[in-house]
This record gives sequence, C-alpha cells and structure tokens, in this order.
Amino acid sequence: MMEEWRAVIVDAVAMSMINGHEIHKEDFEMNTDKPGCYLTRNGIKLYLTKLEKKMQTDVRYLQYIDYSVSFRRGIALQMDLLVKAIENKDADIYKPIEIR
Repeated sequence: MMEEWRAVIVDAVAMSMINGHEIHKEDFEMNTDKPGCYLTRNGIKLYLTKLEKKMQTDVRYLQYIDYSVSFRRGIALQMDLLVKAIENKDADIYKPIEIR
C-alpha cells in the first residue's frame, strides 16, 4: 500500500514545495557523521504542514465508492479492504487505487 499512495501524496507534496519555492536549500543539512542530506527542524515543519494539508484534500481515487474522501480516509478504506482480502485469502477483494 505504501507504494500505491507514495506518488500521489509524498512525491506530489515534495515536488509542489520545490516548484512553488516553499522549501529552500537552507532547509536541508549535510551531516559529516552520517551520509545523506537531511531536513532541518524548519524543513520538517514546512514539509509536515504541507503534508497535513494534502492529507485533508478530498479525492475520488477509489472506484468502489461514489463519493470523495480525504487522502487519510482513502488510506483507511484501502487498509480495511487489504485486511478483508488477507482474512478471506482472496486477493480479488483488494481494489487498488486508480489514478487518472
């Protein structure tokens, strides 16, 4: 499920922040003790604020319901379907999201 939602939530938020100039080079730091590039406290705050706003956005990615739900509710509904599919040992119960 993580991969199913990653592009439409996590990647979209990151790219929106970059393209919208909402996050800057100063919001990242390099640590010589650990390899990699990390968000600063401010960068984390900026990202999580934008991510929370995204999670509250209503979408219609779930074909098995005929109304909009927030990303957060959509993930919960998908989790319920996944549990049912596992409990019933029937992969056909799970319906992946469809991104148009």
